[in-house]
Amino acid sequence: MCWRFLALRLFVLIALIQPIIADETKSLRPDHPERAKKGLALFKSSVRTTLTKHCLDCHGGKSVKGDFDLSSRELLMSSGFVTEAADDSHLVALIEHTADPHMPFKTPKLPDEALEQIRTWINLGAPYDAPLAEKSTTPALEMQVKDSDRQFWSFQPLQLITPPLVEDAAWCRTPIDHFVRARQEAVQLSPNATAARHVLIRRAYLGLSGLPPTPERVDAFVNDPDPDAWSKLIDELLESPQYGERWARH
Repeated sequence: MCWRFLALRLFVLIALIQPIIADETKSLRPDHPERAKKGLALFKSSVRTTLTKHCLDCHGGKSVKGDFDLSSRELLMSSGFVTEAADDSHLVALIEHTADPHMPFKTPKLPDEALEQIRTWINLGAPYDAPLAEKSTTPALEMQVKDSDRQFWSFQPLQLITPPLVEDAAWCRTPIDHFVRARQEAVQLSPNATAARHVLIRRAYLGLSGLPPTPERVDAFVNDPDPDAWSKLIDELLESPQYGERWARH
């Protein structure tokens, strides 16, 4: 019973490592040194310049878009955009404009000569002589909060403030009006005249519901003697389905 168990484990182990051995053997082609030499020469003479000029800024230089980084061979090969054959490489499909999004992004397609050079370079193993961009190993500085930062108004604790004194106190209906009027007086501005009731209801309707009031609703508001008519109108609009429909669009 024991030897059967050991034989089964050996069979499973062989089955697991066989694909790995096959892949390694496949990559060690007899002409590998010659291919690498040709690919490296092509990279130095043209491909490096093409990738740096047209691709690097968005893919490993200033940023890394689309999870595609070609700043080094290791990152390029781990991206999945390049395989052993150019025909099967997604990078080739993008730069030849046979797959979306076309690359380089929002610019004309690369010249045919450059495309063929990249194809040949990939088929030769896509070797690099050095990274296209050096990645910084310096950790990013942590944000430092200084005492002066803590003085910014939005970081201050809430507290009661006495409204400023104004000359035209009769204009003010609420404590907030004192701040508004004080600023107006500081720059010598006069407030607009009080709007007529038919204007107020139109402003409220258009602002809150996006629809004008009906003539009947305007007449009812204009002739309403209730001193709280304006507050009731606003509450009515805030509770209306039209108010929710208007602002839910955003």
